[in-house]
Amino acid sequence: MPVRTCRRRVRRRCHQVVALVVPIAHAMPWLPIVGASVLASLALLPALLMRQSDPYAGLRGLRIAAVLLGTGASFAIVDRVAPGLAVPAPRWVRQWVCLLLALVPAAMVWLALYVAAVARIGRAGTAPARDLFVEAAVCVLTGVAGASVAARRHHTAAGALAGPLTQFMLVVAGAFVGTAYSPWAPPNSPHWSAIQRGWSIALLLAIAVLLLANRDTWPILGRAGRRYRPHRG
Repeated sequence: MPVRTCRRRVRRRCHQVVALVVPIAHAMPWLPIVGASVLASLALLPALLMRQSDPYAGLRGLRIAAVLLGTGASFAIVDRVAPGLAVPAPRWVRQWVCLLLALVPAAMVWLALYVAAVARIGRAGTAPARDLFVEAAVCVLTGVAGASVAARRHHTAAGALAGPLTQFMLVVAGAFVGTAYSPWAPPNSPHWSAIQRGWSIALLLAIAVLLLANRDTWPILGRAGRRYRPHRG
């Protein structure tokens, strides 16, 4: 592909993305994200108030906050603007704009809670920053990935419930791993390094599901995939 043609295509796509931000943001359900942010703050509040009683209360609060924020972000993935969209755009562009609009506030809220936890409790009361960031990314993206898969067929809020359902199934599955290699183990666990490798693999899987689910074609169904058909109802 000539360089000039490639630049023209990138420029056109960037203009398209900018034009989509306002209508998609207007159509997105922000109440679940706001509610999840409030609940996430409340989940960390006991650790901030009683930091001496439990050294890892902050870690648990941040993990719960990440799951809640992922649940709230899941409800923003359903494509509600396709039928009346003034700016023509392929499905994958709309989905990634929705994803970014949902993930940016969720990430900002979680980072604010992390800074508050470190300032109040100290890093020893949470976990190594890199490991905790990977855990939080998995907790958030798992729900978003589940909702993205469901959004290919269900264009209502009911489809977004696949996000929390996916999170719930993974939390339950983690409970059956065992205490030694539990994904929710504290940082002083002797198997912490192995557990974090599992979190890193889970992050790659969640990203892979998002990349597949947000395409115009669904490569899992059939050789050529199934073309997305926008909701008409």
